[in-house]
Amino acid sequence: MLVCLTAGSPATARATWRNDAMKDRVMLIRGLVDRAGATHHFRYPLPSQVCKARLAAAWWPANPWTGQPMFAGTSRGHYSYSVSSDRRAYRLVGYLGRSTFVVGGRIPDAIVLGYDHRGEEGLNLIRQYVEQWARAHSGLYPAAQDVARGGAVNRQPGCGYWPSNPWDHAAMAQRLDHGSFTYRVTASRSAYTLSLHRARKNDYKLTGASLTDPWQRLIVSLEDDILRRNGRILAGFVETWCLQYAGALPSVADFSPGGAVGASVREWPVDPLSGGAMVPGTAPGTFTYLPGLVTAFGLTVHLHGGDYDAGGTAPLPSPAVWVP
Repeated sequence: MLVCLTAGSPATARATWRNDAMKDRVMLIRGLVDRAGATHHFRYPLPSQVCKARLAAAWWPANPWTGQPMFAGTSRGHYSYSVSSDRRAYRLVGYLGRSTFVVGGRIPDAIVLGYDHRGEEGLNLIRQYVEQWARAHSGLYPAAQDVARGGAVNRQPGCGYWPSNPWDHAAMAQRLDHGSFTYRVTASRSAYTLSLHRARKNDYKLTGASLTDPWQRLIVSLEDDILRRNGRILAGFVETWCLQYAGALPSVADFSPGGAVGASVREWPVDPLSGGAMVPGTAPGTFTYLPGLVTAFGLTVHLHGGDYDAGGTAPLPSPAVWVP
C-alpha cells in the first residue's frame, strides 16, 4: 500500500515540532551565554565553556531528535558556538532537520558608549595629576614611565586614586586597547599629549604645555578668564533657546557658530587663543556641549590646563495665563 505524506501528515507535524523545539532550545543556550557575558563585564564565554558543566545551567536542553543532552556538533539537534577575538561578540548556530538557525549577540551600544565616557573622565583625572607634577617641578612634565598607577605621578600628595579601565576594571595603563591611554612628552619635557583609545570614536586627546616666562603665564591666565566668561555666555544661549522653544534644549548640531543657535544671536564668543569663534572640540579654547534630560545640559569649556564646567539647568518657560 502506498502512503502519501502530505503537509498535514503526522510525520510532517513531528518534523515541524522538532525544528521549533530546536529553535527554542538554541534560544535557551543563548540566554545562558548572555547571562554569563553580563556577569563577566560583557566578555562572552569561550567555546569550551558553552556546555552544561561550565554554564552551570539548572536544566540543559535535550536534542529533540534523540532525547539526549545537546552538545557541540554539526549534526541535527546540536549546535556550534564561536566568539570574537576580544570576546565582545558571539555567534550561535543550531542545526535543524534540513537547515540551520543562527543567532548572535554583542556588547550593547549603550554600554560601549558608557565605557568611552568613563575612560574620558579617567584621562582628565590623569591630566590633572600630570599638570600638578609640572607645577611642582618647575614646569617640567613627568617622564612616560612615571605616568602609571603606583608611579611617581600617582604618589604625589592628593593623587592616591588612579582611574580604572572600564573594559577590564584594572588600572588604566599605557597600552593600545580600548580604555587604555598613550602618554607622549617632548624631549624638553615642556609639552605632552594624552590619548584615550576609545571604542566608538577616534582617540580622545588632551594636550598641555608648560610656561616658565611670567608674562606668558599672565597671558594664559587672562585667556582662561576670558574662556570662563565665554562659557557663561554660551550657557545663557542655551537658557534663552530653551525659553523660546517651549523648554526644548538645542541639539548638539545646532549649538555652534554656524548652527541654528549661532544664527539666532548677535555675536558668538571669540576664542582668545585662535582669534576665531569658539567651536566644539576638546582642545584649549573649544567647548563640549551635551543636552541631557528635561532641561539639564552639560557644557564644558576647555582651558589651557583644565576644564571649566558651565553646564546647568535651563529654566522652563512660564505657562501662558489668560486674562479675561
